[in-house]
Amino acid sequence: MPNWTIHTQKAIHVTFVLFDQFSNHVFANALEPMRAANTFLNRKAYNWSIATLDGKNVSSSADLSVAPDQTFGGLSRGDILILLPGYDFQRLSTPALDRRLRAAATRFDTLIGIDTGAWLLASAGLLDGRPATIHHDEFDTFAEAFPDVHARRERWIDDNDRVTTGGAVTAFELMTHLISRTHGTALTLQISALFAVPDTTFPRPMEPPKGDIRVRRALAAMEENIEDPWPLPDIARTAGCRQKELEKRFMAAFGATPQRVYQRIRLNAAYKMVKNTTMSVAEIAARTGYRDSAAFTRAFKTTFETTPRALRAY
Repeated sequence: MPNWTIHTQKAIHVTFVLFDQFSNHVFANALEPMRAANTFLNRKAYNWSIATLDGKNVSSSADLSVAPDQTFGGLSRGDILILLPGYDFQRLSTPALDRRLRAAATRFDTLIGIDTGAWLLASAGLLDGRPATIHHDEFDTFAEAFPDVHARRERWIDDNDRVTTGGAVTAFELMTHLISRTHGTALTLQISALFAVPDTTFPRPMEPPKGDIRVRRALAAMEENIEDPWPLPDIARTAGCRQKELEKRFMAAFGATPQRVYQRIRLNAAYKMVKNTTMSVAEIAARTGYRDSAAFTRAFKTTFETTPRALRAY
């Protein structure tokens, strides 16, 4: 697997294998979170390329033509390989493709099947004995065709080096999950806010919870009190629990303390002000709960690996 270390400096390379009649919506929802992560981290944390079976252009279901960077057979080693087949996915499942996928499994750290991509992985025997999911329209057929796969009706399933999901919205959810696994879940708060998708700030494990209302209440209080941050005991009371319980819930939901998430929410707001306004650094610091501009700049640089002034000049 890739080195899923918080704030890793290693750029993760993602190879998309596109097939004729792939979905533009699914492709964009898998790609755009990585592009947003690069923007917010102010560096190339992710890069990507496109491959097709024969190295020729492919057309999406909306007749958008995409030129590949390489052929599938010519791929070397990489971090993540994402399969995005089209509507005629069963026809794509051939012994020749099965062999190529099994070979790719020895060269790529993680294989991901998006939309109906799980079918191709299962056909190659790469999901045997593993939990997996697929687009809900194909779930019953998938479960019947591959009895050795533990088919589950989940939005997405992360089984370490095999990951599956079905549909466009779940593709977005999955990619924000993978980004949080690498760079910390707090970054997904910023990405989700950009795309107005609040639910993706909550990582969903293989057996996703219905949602933690106390965490949601705490987040709402944090987002409403950026300029004058509340003490954590007050946040906990608003959430309806004690401080220690809230800390446990945040660690379970985000892998981070409430203090760290609160700081990231405030710094996310500061980032937007730096990029989109002409306010001074001192004023931005004050508007995001920092009474000391130097402390604000240090926290900003630690989080975004650049200073407010350098970001504004970029």
